[in-house]
Amino acid sequence: MSETHALVTLYNPSEKEFNNCRILSQQVDTVILCDNSQESHETVFQNEKNIIYITKNENLGLGAAFNVALKNDTYGWKDDDLIIFFDQDSQIGEGYIQALQDEYRKIETLIPNLGCLGPVFYNTSNGRTERPRQKKNITDETYEVSNTITSSLMMRYGNLKRIDFWNEKVFLDLADWDLCWRKAGMVCCMTEKVVLHHSVGNGEKKVGPIKLRVGQPFREYYQTRDALYLLQENYVPLKMRLRLIANVTIRPVVHYLMLDDKKSRMKFIRRGINDYKKGVHGEYGHQR
Repeated sequence: MSETHALVTLYNPSEKEFNNCRILSQQVDTVILCDNSQESHETVFQNEKNIIYITKNENLGLGAAFNVALKNDTYGWKDDDLIIFFDQDSQIGEGYIQALQDEYRKIETLIPNLGCLGPVFYNTSNGRTERPRQKKNITDETYEVSNTITSSLMMRYGNLKRIDFWNEKVFLDLADWDLCWRKAGMVCCMTEKVVLHHSVGNGEKKVGPIKLRVGQPFREYYQTRDALYLLQENYVPLKMRLRLIANVTIRPVVHYLMLDDKKSRMKFIRRGINDYKKGVHGEYGHQR
């Protein structure tokens, strides 16, 4: 019999984020916490019955941390197990997982090659519900899309195994896009049956008709370096390839002109380009 497992990446979590994990554990068979912090938080969860805690005491990145759990056969993974991924700051309400799980199984009957399903999300940074501009309706509330975000992305374990799990060369921001693009003939879907409250960046800055998401300057490093790595891959859709090219050409100029912390942002962008040329992967400042 298949089970539903939630995998969460942690990074220097607070008590609020510990509580998010406890709430999540009430709605799934098992929660596996993949901690990228240097400091262990194992004692926080030692009395929780269905929470498994994993740490290597270093920041492995999003995908590599998930893979530590997914590639561990001792957890008894079955191909039809449902795996749902979360960021540590994601908060869910009662019945959230059941609703998403029910929709996943419903869409599987309509699309046998369903690869993954995620929710639309309410962006708490700008106060808007984020929906894709381009989509192909499957039902009134669920549609085919090119990609979805990490938090609440649901897949069968067998589908993850089919694409060789997460791409460990992509450290952070683009990991979810990469996972959806490596779909091996499967379909990525999004549903409005559930809405995730999720924060993207630190809000928006508006200059005339232009709206920019504002992120921490250090994120420029990963968004630049890993975009350059993904441009080497032939599975990236043409439209998204153009977006990645803009990520490393137009975007730095716009951010320099319109956002604060200009010098810091440019430093991270330059380092991202240089580290790409050197073949560096992993956490900023820790060459691998």
